[in-house]
Formats: sequence, C-alpha cells, structure tokens
Amino acid sequence: MNFELYGFEHMAYIYAMALCCAVIPFVSNKFLSNVNQRVVAILLVIAIIGVEIIDDIYRVFDSSVGWDIKTDLPLHMCGFSVFATSWALLKRNQIIFELCYFWGLGGAIQAILTPDTTGFHGPFYLFTFMVSHGLIVLNVFYLIFVYKMILNKGALLRTIIITNIMLIGIAIINWILDANYFYLFRAPDVNNPLILTNQQPFYFMNMEFVAIIVLYIISIPMLIYRKKIEH
Repeated sequence: MNFELYGFEHMAYIYAMALCCAVIPFVSNKFLSNVNQRVVAILLVIAIIGVEIIDDIYRVFDSSVGWDIKTDLPLHMCGFSVFATSWALLKRNQIIFELCYFWGLGGAIQAILTPDTTGFHGPFYLFTFMVSHGLIVLNVFYLIFVYKMILNKGALLRTIIITNIMLIGIAIINWILDANYFYLFRAPDVNNPLILTNQQPFYFMNMEFVAIIVLYIISIPMLIYRKKIEH
C-alpha cells in the first residue's frame, strides 16, 4: 500500500480522530446523565476491543498477510493501552488510569503522527491501526473530562517503575520468540526525531532517557488541569 506521511489519507484520519476526541467527551460531559455516560464508556470499550479482535480475525483469514505470534500479540505499549483504557473505563482504577494517561498519550499520539507503515498491507490495516490508536486517545480524554480522573502525586514515578518492570518480562518474550515487542531490541521503521541511534545498547538507553522526558512533558498539562479543577 502506498501510504504518504501527512498525505490526504493520513490527515483525514488525524482530523477525524481529533474531532471525535473533542466532541464525544464534551457532549457526554455536558448533556448526558451518569447512566448514559456509563453506556458511552461501555460502547467505547466494545469498540476498541472489537477493532482489536476483528483485526486479528482478518489477519488469520488473509493468506497474503497472516497472523504472526512474533508481531501480532498485544504486547506493544499501545496494545497494552487497548486493554488498560478499557479496564479504566469500566472500573475507574487510579493506577491503571495513570498508566493509560502516559502510555496512551505518549505512545498512541506518536504512533498516529509517525506510524510504523510496515504493517499497512492495505486500507483495512491502515483503518484498524488508526482507529485503534485514536480510540486509545479518546478513552483517555473520556476518563479525564467525563469521569474527572487526574494524576495523583507520584504518578510519573509509578508509571516509570511499573513500565520498566514489565519490560523485563517483555524482553524475555522477545528473546524466546525472536520478536521486537515494545520495540525493545530494534527501532521501529519510522521517521521519528526522538530516535537518535539504532545501535544497541545506545538505542535502549536513548529510548529510556527520551521516554522519561516525554512522559514528564506529558504530565505538565495534567498538573495545570489538576490545579484548575482543585481551586
């Protein structure tokens, strides 16, 4: 598939997802009762998990692509975010929300703006990629602006510690499967200025350092928002 970065198709997805991320939380917050807000949250969970399942089923039956255990398990940051945001929408768990906030906004937005196009085998795969990542961001916004969830003190440190503990297990899975989940062993094929080197161990050190900076920057709007709603 000929995908042009920031071409018409890419920008159409970006604008459509940005519109949904703005309109759905706004309408839900201003005009829906608590019961109907809950209904919308459940629909968002069904939508994001449904896209994940449909994508997997489609790959199984698409002989030209297939489903590969090395690439198609939900073990990337955004794969975790699909299920984490779903759980947070249903249970409003604070720790899970904090992970969703950093993983979702830090990972999904970058994936939308600088996607790894190696998985775009056709329009369907582009659609599921963009919609899935867009729903991650939408779910996080819904948690913030409808359910009024905010980051508690120490959220950034907790997220860094939990994520790095998870990376140990993911690294073991990568080693067993000869995979590259969470892009731990190799950089993704993207034009991202944050990836300063592809050489290990400097690549991992670079991404660890950059990730902490990005997560800190992402926490700033929430700190401002928290002060606003607390006063």
